[in-house]
Amino acid sequence: MVIADTALQAAPGITEGIQPLIDFFQPIFVKASLVVGGIFGIYLLLLISRVYYEKKKVKLLKDIRFNLDQLNIYHGIKTHKQKKGMFVGLFDLLKRKRREKKVAKEFSNDVEEEPKKKSKKKKK
Repeated sequence: MVIADTALQAAPGITEGIQPLIDFFQPIFVKASLVVGGIFGIYLLLLISRVYYEKKKVKLLKDIRFNLDQLNIYHGIKTHKQKKGMFVGLFDLLKRKRREKKVAKEFSNDVEEEPKKKSKKKKK
């Protein structure tokens, strides 16, 4: 091991006194390296599995978006891929405002007519 080699090079007489300590700590370092390596290995496995399942989720979400776009096209609703230009967007805005104004006017006419109908009662 590296510690033993370094100690031998430093002073040959000192290693005889430290040798029992080196023999004691060497298995502990081996076990610690296995534990740390095992934890790192488990972390890598969890990371790989997480990436795999995230890719599956992304694929599923892309499929859902495709199906939603197909349904929107079938029903005549704009999809996320259809981009409007400036003039088309302005035209749609004016059309929508005109339609909202028309609906509001019809609604206000309907609300005004209802009390008149209720107030006119036939007397016998």
